[in-house]
Amino acid sequence: MTFEFLQPRAGDARLQKCSAENASSDATGVVYVDNDLVRRVRRGDKGAFEELFNRHQKRVYNIALRMLGDEAEAADATQEAFVRAYQSIGKLSSDAAFVTWLKALTVNLCRDLLRKRGAIRTESIDAPTATDDGGHIQRELPDWSGNPAELLDKKQMRETVARAIDSLSPDYREVVTLFYVDGSSVAEIAKITNAPVGTIKARLSRARAELKRKLESYVRG
Repeated sequence: MTFEFLQPRAGDARLQKCSAENASSDATGVVYVDNDLVRRVRRGDKGAFEELFNRHQKRVYNIALRMLGDEAEAADATQEAFVRAYQSIGKLSSDAAFVTWLKALTVNLCRDLLRKRGAIRTESIDAPTATDDGGHIQRELPDWSGNPAELLDKKQMRETVARAIDSLSPDYREVVTLFYVDGSSVAEIAKITNAPVGTIKARLSRARAELKRKLESYVRG
């Protein structure tokens, strides 16, 4: 089965934290609709899986993009994640949330790709930016305060914060991506990554501190 993947526009993967109320309400509706679609897929309805794909492709792409740091690889990973989901959807337990299962599948796929790559791509946020005429300019950031989640609300900060996220270690980048980019709760991240809640909280705390250090050292330097 093939899917027509539509790559989101730049800036769709915004670093944001959903409110607990909205996340809870949205999650309930998503699970209800997804469960119905999963039942239809198991009865052989391919159109139902295409609907699941359309509902969740941007979410999967955004996770893959932040974990892999490359648009082409993220697009390929998105396709592969849905192919694997289609092939193994029969293994999904009846009481499990499809979206959580899909995110876990995506994270594991990206982990495998990073291991095969053998090296984590990082790019210094101090590196100059290439211009359309072939030249380079040094990035300049305005002063800022508060936690890193607030930075991407400002258009001029998005690329810099994204680069800072990309430079984190895989474990930290993973939890930051799921918590801020995807809006997953700590409990859901624990399920997705198969790690204790306490471990996820610790990684998030350290990742926040690392992001703040990276951005502060750049701005103040």
